[in-house]
Amino acid sequence: MAMLCFKRFYSALAVLMLLFFCADAQESPGDVCKLGRINGFDRHRAKTTVADTREDDYDIKHVHIDVSMTNTSTQISGSVTTTSEVLIPNFSAYVFELIGEFTIDSVLINGKQEAVVRAGDVARVFLTTPLQLGNTIVAKVYYHGTPSAGSVFFFQNGLNLSGNELNGSQILYTLSEPYMGKGWWPCKQSLTDKIDSVDTWVTVPKGIKAGSNGLLQRVTVIGSDKERYEWKTKYPIAYYLMSIAVGDYTDYSFNTTLKDGTVVPVQNYIYNVPSLLAELKGGIDSTGLMLQYYSELFGRYPFYKEKYGHCMAPVFGGMEHQTMTTLRHFGTKLVSHELAHQWFGDNVTCASWQDIWLNEGWASYSEYLFVERFFSRKDATAYIVNVQNIVLNDTNIGGSIYVPATDTLNPYRVFEGRLTYNKASAVLHMLRFVLNDDNLFFNICKEYQKRFAFGNANTEKFRKLAEELSGKDLSLFFKEWIYGEGYPIYKLKWNQTAGKVIVRVEQTTEVPQSVPFYHTPIEINLRSSTGDVVHRLDINAAEQEFVLDNNSDVSDIVFDPNDWLLNKQDIIRDYSIGLPAVPSGNIVVHPNPTADIWIVRGLSKGMHIVVVDLGGRVVWKEELVQANGTAVPTTHLSRGVYILKVLSGDKEVATKKLVKL
Repeated sequence: MAMLCFKRFYSALAVLMLLFFCADAQESPGDVCKLGRINGFDRHRAKTTVADTREDDYDIKHVHIDVSMTNTSTQISGSVTTTSEVLIPNFSAYVFELIGEFTIDSVLINGKQEAVVRAGDVARVFLTTPLQLGNTIVAKVYYHGTPSAGSVFFFQNGLNLSGNELNGSQILYTLSEPYMGKGWWPCKQSLTDKIDSVDTWVTVPKGIKAGSNGLLQRVTVIGSDKERYEWKTKYPIAYYLMSIAVGDYTDYSFNTTLKDGTVVPVQNYIYNVPSLLAELKGGIDSTGLMLQYYSELFGRYPFYKEKYGHCMAPVFGGMEHQTMTTLRHFGTKLVSHELAHQWFGDNVTCASWQDIWLNEGWASYSEYLFVERFFSRKDATAYIVNVQNIVLNDTNIGGSIYVPATDTLNPYRVFEGRLTYNKASAVLHMLRFVLNDDNLFFNICKEYQKRFAFGNANTEKFRKLAEELSGKDLSLFFKEWIYGEGYPIYKLKWNQTAGKVIVRVEQTTEVPQSVPFYHTPIEINLRSSTGDVVHRLDINAAEQEFVLDNNSDVSDIVFDPNDWLLNKQDIIRDYSIGLPAVPSGNIVVHPNPTADIWIVRGLSKGMHIVVVDLGGRVVWKEELVQANGTAVPTTHLSRGVYILKVLSGDKEVATKKLVKL
């Protein structure tokens, strides 16, 4: 259908709200399913196999997958043809990866069969006649096999077979991130060598469907009992974003119209279960709202000439396969997260696994952006505060958002929920606060998508772009929040006197951490009966004092009233702040008489004070007071005269007459 009508918009939102707060009961990040059984490597940071020195010798231009599959086993047979440009002189060995559970039947290089040598998951094809720089190489690999099936949850292979939760019908689906593309097709696992275009042909038994990237060109009948689904994408794609899902699906498709008039098809393969479409339709239709909104925030949907869609599968969450996400359900949190990946991760892919926060942090923060736009302010606040609390309340406070090079082989560290998802999301929220200009913040998003479209970017490229557009030096922010560990702990002491509010800000950090001091600005809200006033304060030292003009009677101070910051805090009113110094031992009480509080100053550390009424009854006592002074509240006392006694040990060293109005 075309763009949702006004009435349908609110109907979709009603379902959307229910799905958002009910269907996403799982605590894990939206696409945590990508944590597979890992026995691969990251060639960007850890050189471990013979493939390291040879896979970078060619640049992939086109891949044609032509395989037979079913939803009753993990068996694959067929061929993959990879067309590439040679990048070195005297190119003599074509290198690719494919797990050992597959048999390589033969390899043709430019139509000629060549010898293959395998070492683990790495295959080397030696050329009889070397190719030269700029030559085209067409490598066609015939293979077959039945690899072990991955499980439903974390430990998954490149190829996974499992029954859906509704009627048990089997679904066969691929999951390649981060290192398991080789688990289902002969590939080059390089983040930076995006494949220019892909044809994916999947022959399946008649009556089931095969979903994949791009547009479905045709379904070709093969004999009496099989059909071939022929998909094609002309957009550059990273190896781990290619996918196939095979199962008993029904196709529910519609069109959504973006603000600029662009019409985007939304194609969904959902389980062929009676009444399921009726139950899911409202949630699926909300994808159109998300496409429209994210296109406004980040720029037009990058793959608008093809489609966006979903293939249901019993994954643990979802995986942002380019133009056709694989997902478990249509909860709004999950759908919004995976859709945002089409910009952050698919259009612009992280240049290395160290930079994975650029994918996952943005997708996670986009969940909040959607709540902020389509739900109440209260809902949005609750959402971001929950994200912050996940980071702050975890017993393991260590680790940086930027993944250390030594950890890129550990997928559980690469996709660590607290850091890569939640802390990265919270830090992007803070970056928005630091920039203090939403138009600028989202212009940076748009320019990031435009400048690095269909390519790669790393953390430093993102920082330099943000600095270029904002005119701000963000090096400290990135050093402390992206590359550093931990978070700040603030202690605020304040008082009001003579029309001034004095605020002392002390900052410490938890251990272990790597940042001794965070330069992030803060906000405080001065609350009074005449109205709240928010002040933005630049923090440049571990201990800093601010004097703010305010003639209203301030009753309280709220730190970070709009929940921008990742922090812990403690706020107290210190009635000694802002008053003239009093020599130790020279006891002064002010104000006296008073209606609400007596400030006692000039005390020495270790002294005690006791307040008694005229009958000798103790109405207040304070032990181990700090040097300079303390405050005695009077609101619980009746009007009249009282006596203040100052003690040093058991010795009474001073008395003062107090008057309560």
